[in-house]
Amino acid sequence: MDKIYRIPQFGARVGRPAHPLRIMNRNGTFPARGTATGRRYHTEADALRFPSGGDVAPQGLTVVYCRVSRRGQQDDLKRPVSAVETYGPDAGVAVDEWLSDVGGGLHFKRKAILSLRERIEKRGIAHLPMAHKDRPTRFGLDWFKHFAMQHGCTITVVNQESLSPQEAMVADPMSIVPAFSCRLYGLRAYRKPIREAANDGSDRF
Repeated sequence: MDKIYRIPQFGARVGRPAHPLRIMNRNGTFPARGTATGRRYHTEADALRFPSGGDVAPQGLTVVYCRVSRRGQQDDLKRPVSAVETYGPDAGVAVDEWLSDVGGGLHFKRKAILSLRERIEKRGIAHLPMAHKDRPTRFGLDWFKHFAMQHGCTITVVNQESLSPQEAMVADPMSIVPAFSCRLYGLRAYRKPIREAANDGSDRF
């Protein structure tokens, strides 16, 4: 009879974290077997046919990404870290690495996010838990999730908001207003120099 593994044991057998294996079971990528009582498990035969590199990142790292918009908010990084630390043990997730950025969600050249994208593309990360859905990017998380999934990485949003259809319809437009308002406010500092340069024919700008 084949040896039977519970999900965490199977993860240790094939060198993968338990959480991505559970997701692969739910989405049908690599379904687990089940007992009459609903307990999920795998066998040694499953371990032998487990994909070596197409569906999950080979190294199987779990990396948490956190972001705040300004340096004055760096103390606020403690909250998303705490949220993921609370979520981790309950979900059977062990974090291998923590990454943090300071910068707006519309700024796509943040050092840590560029590194994160490159590592996902090279299949170096298998699981990316985050406290809130807008941490990697203010918009386009669905695209980012698809990009990650195509490279063997699963994204989990710990603090999921439950919105009505009406609330969901206005959520994105309402979230973009403060971001662009801050940028417009910052441009006011350049209004006077630009006007002066235009009046005196200067080529400073």
